[in-house]
Amino acid sequence: MVTPIVVGGLGPMLFGVWQVLGQFTSYTSLADIRVTQVLKWAIAKERDVKDGEELRRYVTATFLLMLLILPVLLLAGATLAWFAPFITRVDPEYTDIVRITCAILVLALVTDKVFSIFESILRGMNLGFKRMGFRAFIYILGGGMKIGAILLGYGLVGLALVQLIVALLIGLTIFIIVKNQVPWFGFGKADIKQSLSFLKLSGWFMGWTGTKLLLLSSDKILLGYLAGPVLVTQYVITMYLVNTIKGLVNNIVHGVVPGMGKLFGNGEYIKLHLARKHIMQITWLIATTAGAVVILYNQTFLELWVGEGKYAGRLANLLIIMVAIQYVFIENDSIIINTTLEISQKIYLGLFSAVLSIILIFLLVPEYSIVGLCVSILAGRLILSIGYPLIIYRKTGKSLKLNKKILQPSIAIVLIWTGAYILSDFMFKETGWALLVSFVVVTSVIIMGIAYMVGIDSDSRNELKLYSKRIKLFSVND
Repeated sequence: MVTPIVVGGLGPMLFGVWQVLGQFTSYTSLADIRVTQVLKWAIAKERDVKDGEELRRYVTATFLLMLLILPVLLLAGATLAWFAPFITRVDPEYTDIVRITCAILVLALVTDKVFSIFESILRGMNLGFKRMGFRAFIYILGGGMKIGAILLGYGLVGLALVQLIVALLIGLTIFIIVKNQVPWFGFGKADIKQSLSFLKLSGWFMGWTGTKLLLLSSDKILLGYLAGPVLVTQYVITMYLVNTIKGLVNNIVHGVVPGMGKLFGNGEYIKLHLARKHIMQITWLIATTAGAVVILYNQTFLELWVGEGKYAGRLANLLIIMVAIQYVFIENDSIIINTTLEISQKIYLGLFSAVLSIILIFLLVPEYSIVGLCVSILAGRLILSIGYPLIIYRKTGKSLKLNKKILQPSIAIVLIWTGAYILSDFMFKETGWALLVSFVVVTSVIIMGIAYMVGIDSDSRNELKLYSKRIKLFSVND
């Protein structure tokens, strides 16, 4: 509902600039030592073996380190705001507007960082679901404010102010939830030794933040710089349904992964591998189904949603989906590795992957634009697709072996998506919302049934049925 109005109000060029600024300001996180990540995974790993006083000391150590890093974050943000017009390559008339917008987005990001202390407590205690309804309501409210900002003519600056307001509302809401839901919540005695311990661990998480920024937050910036903001608009619009897939998997799967920290901390590696297997199978089933549906209907959806001329093309659409699904699986293993609090190997692999992708982007994007961008990302991240599972198996003393049960889903997804790609050329292009939704629902059911029967072997299907209630492994009461 919001995006068509924003695209129409800003125009293709400024909408592309808005997307680039969103990624560019995230580079403020390079100055963030990510101590809240250490807090989250420390609580996830030790909530059952440490008393409330010890956990409160963790919170205090995190808070002290956050106070130290705030001036650095603000200085980094100011630097980014100054250079923003050069990176977005806007005309001189937009220079001040872009700088003001970037500065406000930095303030929103810093606000989110401060309140992430309470978010980390909630997630570490595996209570993330407690804030889902509130966050959804605030996002809806924020969407309405964005529409108002565009209709009233406040443009980029208005959108940035909405981002800041949303960050404040979400942060305050999470603080209230943590205060009411976590019995031990509070601040303990200041412990310099504990703070230094967190700082040492956070150095690795800071390294991962920089690596992740290169992996995830450079595509729009580099595409805009090498090919212009209009192509960024095409890329982002074509990605919208794909991002829905990622959000769906995140909500269903990633909310329970912090609970696996307890399994690792207790040395219950058999249960951990079983849980990982189920998570990967559920992810595969959702991703295969949703990906095929997007391949079939994305062009139709986009023409209904934002009008003609925004679709990046069939091949680009397929490659964008492949990039998203590849990362979903990588992220599953990445979060599991985080629960071990030993992430140095993950960072080295991620950095190598990111650098390789960026080199390929500079070589391929000027000639092949969005297609070249996607191929570069897929090739670079292949290192992670292979490397992260190896790290998990090595840390749990188990060897990774290729067999039919591993290859079967890969072959199935290739066949299903190839069929969808061929059929996408024959799909209706001009229709209404009611008919499109009906086709999507029916197609989703059919594809999911085929994927379940063809891509998952009979033993695994029986396991999924048998262990369908094993999600309680990750509940706060288990």
